[in-house]
Amino acid sequence: MATEAPRMNPEGRVIPAGTTMRFVLLVTLMLASSSSMLVLALTAAGLNRGSECLKAAGVATSQAPSTEVLHSAAYQACTAEHWQLPEWLAPAVPVSLLVLACGLFFVIPLWKNRRSRVVPLKAVDHEGLILRQLEQLVQVAGLRRMPRFVVDPSAASTGATVFGRNRRPTVCLHGGLLTRRTSTPEDFEAVLLHELAHIRNGDITLTYATVALWRTFIAAVLVPYAVGFSILIFNANNSKSHFYDISAPAWRALVLPLLMTAVVYLARSDVLRSRELHADLTAARWGASLRIWGAVAPAQAVPAPVRALRSFLELWRTHPQWEIRREVLAGSTSLFEVPALLMFLTGAAAMLVNGQLWQFGVADGIDVTSWPRNLVMSLAPAALVAGVAGIAVWRSAVHRLLTARRRLSGAWAGLWLGVGMTVGELFENRIAINRWLPGEPVMLALVLFAGLAFAWWAAQCSQLWATVWRGRTLHPPMLLVALGACFALCAWFWWWQDYGVILANTPGLLTNVLGGAERLPTDPAGEYTAAIAVAVNTGGLLSTTVAVPLALPAVAGLWLTPLLAWTVRPLALGPGLPSTLGTDESAVPAKPLPRLRRALLAGLLGGVLCWVGVASLKAHMHAWQPPPSLRGIGVGMLFQYWVCVAVLAGVVVAAAATTLLVGQYRLLAALVAGHTAVLVGCGGAWVLTASDGCIQAISTFTDTCDWRPVAIWQAFHFLLGILLILATIVGFASAAITAVARSAFSRRTRLAVRPPKKELRGVLPRRLVVGALCAGAIGPPGAILFLPYPQPSARVAAAYPIPTMHPRFAAGEAAGQADAWYSLGGQKLLGRYYTLSEQLRALGTEAQQSVDGDALIRSRLPRICVEFGKAARDANAYFPIPDPRMQSIWWTFTTMGAASSRDCLAGLDQNDNSLVATGIRELSQAAEAQKSIIEWYQASKERRF
Repeated sequence: MATEAPRMNPEGRVIPAGTTMRFVLLVTLMLASSSSMLVLALTAAGLNRGSECLKAAGVATSQAPSTEVLHSAAYQACTAEHWQLPEWLAPAVPVSLLVLACGLFFVIPLWKNRRSRVVPLKAVDHEGLILRQLEQLVQVAGLRRMPRFVVDPSAASTGATVFGRNRRPTVCLHGGLLTRRTSTPEDFEAVLLHELAHIRNGDITLTYATVALWRTFIAAVLVPYAVGFSILIFNANNSKSHFYDISAPAWRALVLPLLMTAVVYLARSDVLRSRELHADLTAARWGASLRIWGAVAPAQAVPAPVRALRSFLELWRTHPQWEIRREVLAGSTSLFEVPALLMFLTGAAAMLVNGQLWQFGVADGIDVTSWPRNLVMSLAPAALVAGVAGIAVWRSAVHRLLTARRRLSGAWAGLWLGVGMTVGELFENRIAINRWLPGEPVMLALVLFAGLAFAWWAAQCSQLWATVWRGRTLHPPMLLVALGACFALCAWFWWWQDYGVILANTPGLLTNVLGGAERLPTDPAGEYTAAIAVAVNTGGLLSTTVAVPLALPAVAGLWLTPLLAWTVRPLALGPGLPSTLGTDESAVPAKPLPRLRRALLAGLLGGVLCWVGVASLKAHMHAWQPPPSLRGIGVGMLFQYWVCVAVLAGVVVAAAATTLLVGQYRLLAALVAGHTAVLVGCGGAWVLTASDGCIQAISTFTDTCDWRPVAIWQAFHFLLGILLILATIVGFASAAITAVARSAFSRRTRLAVRPPKKELRGVLPRRLVVGALCAGAIGPPGAILFLPYPQPSARVAAAYPIPTMHPRFAAGEAAGQADAWYSLGGQKLLGRYYTLSEQLRALGTEAQQSVDGDALIRSRLPRICVEFGKAARDANAYFPIPDPRMQSIWWTFTTMGAASSRDCLAGLDQNDNSLVATGIRELSQAAEAQKSIIEWYQASKERRF
């Protein structure tokens, strides 16, 4: 009988520490937030008012300006008068931040190494005793080169620091530490081993790069941001408005970047705190005395609220508390858990990166349908999440297997990832434009579910592949899982940036599935209007998913990635025995896979139920004679709708049955069963429909027996893509419901997991089955992607026009346009007219009290009339009011102002008092128009979100 070999030490560096990916996350957060925050700061300081000129011209936020608007004299004059930030500024900010941080990175070691602060070690170690002891410690640490040692005599603390770079490290010994070298040598060695662990772990460069980035972020981003919004608040207090009258968009622009700064600070603290804990572990593994970490008395038991407060405060610390460090040394379990903060920061950073790339593309006028743009915009955040959150989930899953602890579910980690993605999206100004919440808040749930699904799937795939992989290292399966998760997230981000953002800005779009039923021409009698409306609207929303080129390949990857694990040859182990560790095998205990047969049988059962449902539908429609008004496109839409319902019902049965039959990896088994049911069910529906007329009892559209595979494929291949995506959603939902139910009734429903029997005897049959499933998973999606879609007829296209903007969103858009029109020139024009009116009124009063009023009027009135004419000409050169209802009033204001000036001057020249009186009456009409314009602007401010 083979003896059990020693397991790999999970506290070592076998499992990656993840510090590098934390640093990448920090850099991503800083670069993504720096661009938006600096642009907001300059805008708040009034240096980007020219960007509002298009709003003043009546151009909507999501609307491309016409050539006529861009070349109009009003727009040219507006951009010439008001400063506008160049388009290259936003992408140049992150580059400038990196350049400044790199410069500071090289300056910090020089500053720390200045002669006025530190001295060389030989200056205090004349006999070389300390140097020999340090050389021994360097050998224990396994360093290839001796680092440079200096001493800070003025530092009374008993610690040390290491600075510089990984290839040129410098260890600074504090004066207080040297005094304890002879009295407590074990403490001296423990401190030095901790600092040498930083060098061995290679985190010196990351540490001081983090410090340099943070200080550069403060100087180049936070300080200008504070100055810009101080100017905004100062201007609000020194104008006629009040501090509390600052608009909601301005408050949003003020508050959200402050929260973003807190997120960046948390990421910085997490990087620095994590490196300290890993250095503690490394030093302890080298034999450092644990007494130094126990020098502080253990904390006494405290109430739960106090403990929660301490945990929250711990998130903001760059060095962990002694209690946390002792817990990690006692057992590194907590260090290999998935931190909620890390998942939150990763989600926020991913959405910020996607949003910034999206803003750059919109600002530069890049084609929104181009493959390269969409791929770059979606791949960057997906790779970030897969690299940071995916690796964290993998580490935790493998560590739990090594320590024989409860398996990682990934739900809690995924929830925090989804919350971070939601918060990060709200930071961006694309789904909640100048508002606090999007027009369709339900869309935020999709962001939350995306993060939850990612972590859940990654956790189960990590556990599955870690138990079956027998290679030297776990890096190949880790890379496979990360690539599969990255591919799926890339497709999701692609859909979100192209369609999700639009849907989130359309209130009521998801809740009103019956909308537009009155426009359906297929059922004038209204008998089947509701069913057709649901089919059309639901299909329209779901069609956005298959419009993403990566959607179907990503969905296939979600169930093929775990399915490939059944092709790995298992070890010949008895039930419950650990794996025999050799040079070519990992240290994770080998465990038998769940039976693939159960998932396949459930999928085949669901597919057969789909056949029965489609055959029953055809039999019903054979006996049902639709009215003449519903024949043609109407009956075809109803047939497609009910076929999809039948296939989806079979998928639900297959996924639910699988989650009840298998004891582990329910999510992965549900995905396999659901997609198997779709392929089998749609294949049967295609055969039955293509041979319509051959079996008279279920003939639906024709009585003539014929084989029409191409025509039926063209009619159904679009729905096949939607069903494949729905099968994925059903798989996640079924596994979630079963997991919640089993957790709630675990004591009553706990089932013993039986070891596999025949399935482990040969791997060839399983490989053949997996190969067939792979062919089925890749073939239909490939055909859907490369075969052209049938174009709709003109009648169908006219029946479903593009929906108009929701009234609530339109009101907010109109308020922003009114504010831009008023602030960029409208207020000045109306103010000039009001000042001239007051001068004219004062002239009349003074003329009545004067002895020679006619002479006074003739001497002053010409200048006032000339100024009225200038004001009218300037008003004509400015933008019209961006509200169609106010166009006639604006026309009255400009034309009456010009006519009054003309008649006034002509009457004075001709000595015609009646003509002068006519001009005065025209001024009164312009005054009424002015009053209406001011009332319109005040009403638009009240409608602001």
